[in-house]
Amino acid sequence: MDRRKDFVPGLTCLPIKPIILYPDCFILKPIPMIVSEQPFYFRATVKLLLFGMVIAFLILAKNILLPFTLAVFFTFLLMPISHKLEQWHFPKVIAILISIVFALAIFVALLYFFYSQIISFVNDLPLLEKTLTAKIDSIQQFISETFHVSKIDQKAWITDKIQENASTGGVIVLGVFSATGTFLASFALIPIYIFFLSLYQDKFKEFVKLITEDDKNEHTLMVVKKVSRVSQKYLMGIFLDVVILSVLNSTGFLILGLPHAILFGVLTSMLNIIPYIGVLIGSTLPILMAFLTKDSMGYTLGVAAVCFFVQFLDNNFITPYVVGSSVSINPLTATLVLIGSSLIWGIPGMILCMPLTGMAKVVCDNVESLKPYGYLLGEEVNFAEKEHLQDRVLKRFRKPKSS
Repeated sequence: MDRRKDFVPGLTCLPIKPIILYPDCFILKPIPMIVSEQPFYFRATVKLLLFGMVIAFLILAKNILLPFTLAVFFTFLLMPISHKLEQWHFPKVIAILISIVFALAIFVALLYFFYSQIISFVNDLPLLEKTLTAKIDSIQQFISETFHVSKIDQKAWITDKIQENASTGGVIVLGVFSATGTFLASFALIPIYIFFLSLYQDKFKEFVKLITEDDKNEHTLMVVKKVSRVSQKYLMGIFLDVVILSVLNSTGFLILGLPHAILFGVLTSMLNIIPYIGVLIGSTLPILMAFLTKDSMGYTLGVAAVCFFVQFLDNNFITPYVVGSSVSINPLTATLVLIGSSLIWGIPGMILCMPLTGMAKVVCDNVESLKPYGYLLGEEVNFAEKEHLQDRVLKRFRKPKSS
């Protein structure tokens, strides 16, 4: 056999070997990748990217997710009422509509209360303006005598600051009106969401069964029921807590003779819903009102004492008995969640952050791989495992178990 055909002319030392091409050699086959088997830096990067994508989605979809989230909470809150009406042989659709109308009636009554109180407050503005002018003059006199800054220099400094912030103030006002209009437009969808969420709750249960394995159906439904129970207990407890605090604050302010005592009593109690910050803001408003309207400093201290005493009762007696340990989140987690939710959803996010975190903790506590995160979020509470006030209220509306 002639071997010369196997050599290239001029390169007799390099034989050419036949190359066989297989069709499968150019097919890119996917290599299975298990994230848990990857290095730590890879897993941490993936988790951070996913976390950032979730945050961006929450911010971009705020106008859709915020009213829908509120609707979910109100659905959980109104569900016992509609179930009770169904027990009284009301059709399901009629029972849901009655519960929604009941909630709207409470909301409208609350709006009317604040409207009437604010109108009364506006009528007293000329008197408040006189007292405020007198207080400002006394403060300027104190600064002039103590720090040797004349009243003319103080007024010039205040005027300069007002002019510097005039343009920014206009932008802020426009932003507030724009946000208010957007919120009202979104708020109109909340009753519609509540109606369909209540109407299709059985469909959602069936959906949960279809997407989970057969041996995990009962466990998954149990977790969903726990999440629903936590939201119901928390919202009902907060509602009763606000009512009790409104009575206590208004009574204390009325005894001291604080102008618009009921308005400040209810407003202070409602701001208490926002963890930590709400208590500070709610207590500052009546104290500032007392400082502006009364000459005696003892009167201002009396209003501050009422706020402190009512808050002491709330932290040590009212909240443990009324709200209980339905949302047992440690203070560090609560603070971080509060700051993060305020940056993402603003004031509504600050209100919703605690029940949402409590629901997430329930999910973590009942999923084996997430139990360490539930332990990190929670806190060992000392509340006795007894029936709380909101449990008694919910039990009156809850469906009896079929035998």
